[in-house]
Amino acid sequence: MRRTHTKDNIVRTGLQIMLTKGFNGTGVEAILKQADVPKGSFYNYFPSKEEFGLAVIDQFRADVGAISQPILTGSSLPPMERLRTFFECLTDRFEENHCTQGCLVGNLGLEMSDQSETLRHRLDEGLSGWTAAIASVLVEAQDAKALPADLDPKLLAGTLVSSFEGAILFGKVKKSVKPLRSFIFLFFDHFLACKQNRSGGKNISARKCARKNRK
Repeated sequence: MRRTHTKDNIVRTGLQIMLTKGFNGTGVEAILKQADVPKGSFYNYFPSKEEFGLAVIDQFRADVGAISQPILTGSSLPPMERLRTFFECLTDRFEENHCTQGCLVGNLGLEMSDQSETLRHRLDEGLSGWTAAIASVLVEAQDAKALPADLDPKLLAGTLVSSFEGAILFGKVKKSVKPLRSFIFLFFDHFLACKQNRSGGKNISARKCARKNRK
């Protein structure tokens, strides 16, 4: 149990540092000092920094999954409302962090995709996993006649993920949550709302999101 605890502590400490300083800016000694573990512990668990990076990415994906899975797979809200709630939760989290850190997958994607094929592949798995989860919700929305049947769920899901990642980047640069709120407003109150209205669906959160977007 102690061994597992120490490894998890190193990974979570590294995640927090890496969210701010990136992969190359995260030093092993800084991790061990902040985690308060012996200097030799790191390489007992991770044969290389690249292997450590994989563990950090996996931890971040697990943390996002803990937020997303109950929302996206729940049944208390219609599919499109669940999807909107998911993005709103991530946006609130970004705002709570004072528009810093952002998405580790996006951050490392920019930093490491041309430096490490191993890390790039794991990052791609993360984006693909989120895209697949969102696509499943979009299929539900089509089954509920809330979206047209001729929309490609995988294509739309990929567009939502890439657009939101771009909004996070804008938000970090501007130190503002507004780009993320604008993403939600445009997609769910305009682009997809038009599709829902044509299919007989209801846009029940437009007023709420419009108020958020004006902040």
